[in-house]
Amino acid sequence: MRTAEIREKYLAFFEEKGHLRLPSFSLVPENDPSLLFTSAGMAPLKPYFLGARPLFGGREWRRVVTCQECLRVGDIENVGRTGRHNTYFEMLGNFSFGDYFKKEAILWAWEFLTSPQWLGLDPGRLWVTVYEDDDEAYALWRDLVGVPEERIGRFGEDENYWPGGAITHGPNGPSGPCSEIFYDRGPAFGTPDETGPNTGSGDRFVEIWNLVFTQYDRQGPIPGPGILKPLPQKNIDTGMGLYRVAAILQGVEDFYRTDTFYPLIERVALLSGKPYEGKASVSHRVIADHIRAVVAALADGVVFANTGRGYVVRRLLRRALRHGYLLGLQEPFLHRLAPLVAEALGDFYPEMRENLPAVERQIGLEEERFLETLEGGLRRLDALLSGLKPGEVLPGQEAFRLYDTYGFPLDLTVEIAAERGFGVDTEGFERAMEAQQERSRAAMAFEREIFKRSAQVLEELYAERGATEFLGYGALEAEGTVLALLAGDQSLSEAGPGTEAQVVLDRTPFYAEGGGQIGDFGFLEWPSGRARVETTQKTEQGLFLHRARVEEGILRVGERVRAVVDPARRDTERHHTATHLLHAALRAVLGPHVRQAGSLVAPDRLRFDFTHPEALTPEELERIELLVNRWILADFPVTWRYMPLEEARREGAMALFGEKYGEVVRVVRVEGGPLPGLESKELCGGTHVRRTGEIGAFLIQKEEAVSAGVRRLEAVAGEWAIRFARGSLNRLKALAERLSVGEAALEERLEKLLQELRAREKEVESLKARLVQAELKGEVALLEKGGLRYGVVELSGVDPAALRQAADDLVQRGADVALVTSGGQAVLKLSPRAQEGGLEAGALFRALAARSGGRGGGKGALAQGAGLDPERARKALPELLP
Repeated sequence: MRTAEIREKYLAFFEEKGHLRLPSFSLVPENDPSLLFTSAGMAPLKPYFLGARPLFGGREWRRVVTCQECLRVGDIENVGRTGRHNTYFEMLGNFSFGDYFKKEAILWAWEFLTSPQWLGLDPGRLWVTVYEDDDEAYALWRDLVGVPEERIGRFGEDENYWPGGAITHGPNGPSGPCSEIFYDRGPAFGTPDETGPNTGSGDRFVEIWNLVFTQYDRQGPIPGPGILKPLPQKNIDTGMGLYRVAAILQGVEDFYRTDTFYPLIERVALLSGKPYEGKASVSHRVIADHIRAVVAALADGVVFANTGRGYVVRRLLRRALRHGYLLGLQEPFLHRLAPLVAEALGDFYPEMRENLPAVERQIGLEEERFLETLEGGLRRLDALLSGLKPGEVLPGQEAFRLYDTYGFPLDLTVEIAAERGFGVDTEGFERAMEAQQERSRAAMAFEREIFKRSAQVLEELYAERGATEFLGYGALEAEGTVLALLAGDQSLSEAGPGTEAQVVLDRTPFYAEGGGQIGDFGFLEWPSGRARVETTQKTEQGLFLHRARVEEGILRVGERVRAVVDPARRDTERHHTATHLLHAALRAVLGPHVRQAGSLVAPDRLRFDFTHPEALTPEELERIELLVNRWILADFPVTWRYMPLEEARREGAMALFGEKYGEVVRVVRVEGGPLPGLESKELCGGTHVRRTGEIGAFLIQKEEAVSAGVRRLEAVAGEWAIRFARGSLNRLKALAERLSVGEAALEERLEKLLQELRAREKEVESLKARLVQAELKGEVALLEKGGLRYGVVELSGVDPAALRQAADDLVQRGADVALVTSGGQAVLKLSPRAQEGGLEAGALFRALAARSGGRGGGKGALAQGAGLDPERARKALPELLP
């Protein structure tokens, strides 16, 4: 039975039992900062386990079934080394939020697994386990299902409580006893113990199902004995391992040979010429597992980065590349596997197919970058490990230098060192890393302490008065009462002239910074005074903080003020609506893989970061700009309304990456589009124009890279677009006048000047080379050491190209080793005779740099670098020759 068929049977079975079938949630968790990735089927549903009403499509559903894609990297070192571990997997789950409980969950699990209509597994090969104190579950399995007592095991909290060991060790939150179902694969896979699963040897017993009876809220110290408080409702959280069941039903030894993994392994074997057997099979499995995780994460909008989710995905790709390197694959190859992943999973996860072209490009670019790093880092690490004696540990400072200089990840250093029989001082690595970050960390700690004191005042205020009422969607002026004045960590009763304070009002027209839009600025006015508001922010509870400086009079708590937003807000609104149109235009021109990765909306400009693997062409930029301006010229209405989050998603509203949303959201929509089917509809709390025509005009100023897979556009709208266009035309005219040509002939004139400049540069380079040759003829004396002739020359005012030419000249004149320096730059060149004698330019240069300062490297006959002390290098070179 194919994996896709098992998945569909499970979902259909529980639909027949009254469950709502939901699509998989994103791998990127929404509104859950505790998780980098969705790591379990229940993770996106946590609020409903705690008692929130499970509303889907406007209707309350107490029974839900999903196939959830998950990503875990906690035991990444075991991936590939066993047939049980992997990072990206699919978890089948049926859930009950205060509806059915243990009896139904147990009966339905058994029915699905054993009924010929569904999976048809042999009941005699199924074993179950329960929590040691769960007599109810034990009795249900024995008396209602009919499982013999000898095939029911009782285990403690480490094995049969979820999360494992939570009672004693945490974490706090929803928890409960669980009951697991194991499949006995027979004597060929290991030896059973009398007590059954969890104690036998080998891989004979495979856990295929875990029924979690979520009935407690674990609270208390961590670590330490927790308190189990009954949840408001008893819940069911079931997880069935799709790939493990597929391996059983397909009659293969592990999931790596199932239909969703093995095509990848076969392709790797074909590309590398290394069959899937022996030690090499570990690399095959690592590559097959990791490329699935990388494709899934990128398809869900993650981009390669040095922190957070992006770093995890980058680490997976680099680990897969390194195993490809072990198989002899020294060119980018992972992007060629991405279509196989999309083919296997794209029917159920359509974003994999929709975003495949962009995913392939992102992977290909990242491969090219890292293979350069990998080669240099591997050479350096090999040299370091070769200098260690058996049992020694690679110093942490060296591991950090590999990371800092070569971008070589610590986990790869540890893994490669372990394969060679060496350890790595990871604590020393962390100390080196910490020393580099100490200043910024100290500054952040100070800011957190200040915020902590202020936060206490704000929490008390919120408890007493509630959130600030925002009036800015319909007005730029309003009256409000001062509820609090904060300065640093102090709460003030009044603020006089020159005092800067955070002013909290009960109601305000000032928009607080959020969703990329800057906070409003303007004035607070009262009968005897005035304060300038420089920006506006808000707390998580919704209290607006107006950062203001008192200019006249005394501002007191309880004062009635008139809050006046600067009219520049209208320009901000033009840029914000233009940002929405730009987002839609980017997706229309580049593809649905485009997702927002950051933005800034200000009165004078907008900045928009988005996922895309390569620079935009002039033609693409022109099409995007034209689409936005067509929206503007059509003068479509811009409307917004509040609706349930699920309804907004169902209607196709775009949610902005990184933003938090409640159950009710504000959806901003442009009522029309420049192309059939093209629309702009986004979840947004910002302020906007009423009609697109108010934007006036839209011009893109520049496009650039932010990081791997993320591009940035900067643009202007309204009056700022007109200013930008006029300024550009004025500069063009002034340039033409300086060159004494008409504007139409400017490009031709510039090209002619560039050609003349290039010709002059060639003449200068030729002259430099002749001068260098003349200087060499006059002062170079070749010395000899160990049968090799060497020469050291210091030149003045010479660039690296001329240095390389001088080194070549020295070798042609008979030097076996030529070292030429100029202003700290250095080039080392070896003759074929020197190489045949065992010298390698890169190794020799690094050894020279170690004695005379500087840095650099190379390979073969040529190496170069900077920072060498010429006199020390002159003395050190003969000492390093054999």
